Amino acid sequence: MAQGLTGLWAFLMLTLFPLYMGEGYSRLGEYKYRFFLWTSLFCLLPALLLVCLGWAQKGAAACALRNARRKRICSPLDLCMFLYLTAAGLSWVFGVDRRRGFAGTEGWHMGLLTQILFVLAYFLISRLLMLKKRIWKNVLLTGHFLGSGLAFAVGLGHRFALDPLGLYEKVAQADRLRFLSTVGQATWYSGYVCMALVIGVIVFFLTRNPLERLAAGLYCALGFAAAVTQNSDSAFIALGVLFGGLFWAACDGLDQMERFLETLLLMLLSFKAVGICQNVFSDRAAALGGLSEFCSKSLQTWIALCAVSVCYTLFLCFRQRCPERKELRHAKQIRCLAVCFAAAALCLTLLAIWLNTVGTSGAQGQGRDSYLTFNDRWGNSRGFIWKLTAETWLRLPFGRKLTGVGPDCFSAYFYADEGLTERIEHFFGWNQVLTNAHNEFLNALFCLGLIGLSAYAGIFLTAIRRFLRKGVRTGPALMGALAAMVYAAHNFFCYQQICCAPFLFLILGLAENLVRSDRKTEADPAQERYIA
Repeated sequence: MAQGLTGLWAFLMLTLFPLYMGEGYSRLGEYKYRFFLWTSLFCLLPALLLVCLGWAQKGAAACALRNARRKRICSPLDLCMFLYLTAAGLSWVFGVDRRRGFAGTEGWHMGLLTQILFVLAYFLISRLLMLKKRIWKNVLLTGHFLGSGLAFAVGLGHRFALDPLGLYEKVAQADRLRFLSTVGQATWYSGYVCMALVIGVIVFFLTRNPLERLAAGLYCALGFAAAVTQNSDSAFIALGVLFGGLFWAACDGLDQMERFLETLLLMLLSFKAVGICQNVFSDRAAALGGLSEFCSKSLQTWIALCAVSVCYTLFLCFRQRCPERKELRHAKQIRCLAVCFAAAALCLTLLAIWLNTVGTSGAQGQGRDSYLTFNDRWGNSRGFIWKLTAETWLRLPFGRKLTGVGPDCFSAYFYADEGLTERIEHFFGWNQVLTNAHNEFLNALFCLGLIGLSAYAGIFLTAIRRFLRKGVRTGPALMGALAAMVYAAHNFFCYQQICCAPFLFLILGLAENLVRSDRKTEADPAQERYIA
């Protein structure tokens, strides 16, 4: 029964949650949270109660002994989850507003209750679901493709003035670029698209069944088209990290490298197909800017598509000439070069930003609002928010530096201080409310303190290390690693919210579940280890 309730929660979240809206875009965050809350209360809490009753009937000592014999001890990721929940509870106890710290700020609801449900979902999914019985493939995966695929299709239609659900009827023309699909705000939607795409990309990357791969390919094409039209630059950073993780996995062999090139081709083809449609239907296409329009319309992406096509063709010719070759030679060195290249690119970017900001690069008077100039307007005013948050945290007492101001109590602390309120209203205007730091890790530092940030960062670092070590031998492990990487990259510039955060814990739970159950079959090298 507990397994069924946990599976039902995962199915509802993957299938119905992205489509549920309540009253259109009006108070959408509130309605999404209510769906998550009541689904969790009616599924996860009874499942937990049944598990506890089972332990009580069999005896806790007997269960512990049996688990020890099976070597099913807590993993490092489990420990980080425990520490994170403990840190959130400690922050709530010493927070500035316990009521708000428990329920969360209205419209966001990222308080202690939500964090408890996130961690509970992870543990129940990682322990209870019998994913080896094909439930993943036949129920959860199909539900995910249908639910998220419909959300992608609605969002893509909105960018071409197609609104079959009538969601734009009460939205002013000037605001329609900020809202799309059944997820709402573009930033929420971009985070959801990136997390949903991780599952589809892993299936396309690893499955051997031709029909399943065709379905996954069509899903990914739709997802990449949704990504290039969502109009949030954070999504492209997340996609870059996604393909970086795929490349790391592709170094395991030539089969995987071939799949990597095919996935990259699929993304670029989807981008350019959207660009062609934008040119053909220019009277209906939304006017996007930034990286969205660059990726769909620019000459540079045509060049990238041609270059990848040539590389893929040469790679196939090589494989035909040497069909016996399976391993990629010098894989370790290739990975090291890739890491060094990424690190060098990041360092050069940071150096360019610093030089351009201080004005020593000779470009001081140019592009003061560009990405290479870190000022108050940088990143849609993230420069101001980050600096204000960092300055305020440094002025906190030592105890508050450790435990924070309380879960989701960012606005409760800032608007209780007249000086901080005046600075925010002077910059944004009196009708704008700043509810978080617009950087999930900086927000965790301010709300949960150094202890909370350390535990939260530990979840990502541990998941990436634990799951990447499995490589493509266990598909869901790669899915868990990429989910952690993509979420961290996207939300370094965004914030925790109900449309995206539950899927991080859900996917990590699925990955942990299949990694733990995969230990039983490690002695059988002929056992199928692909995700589908």
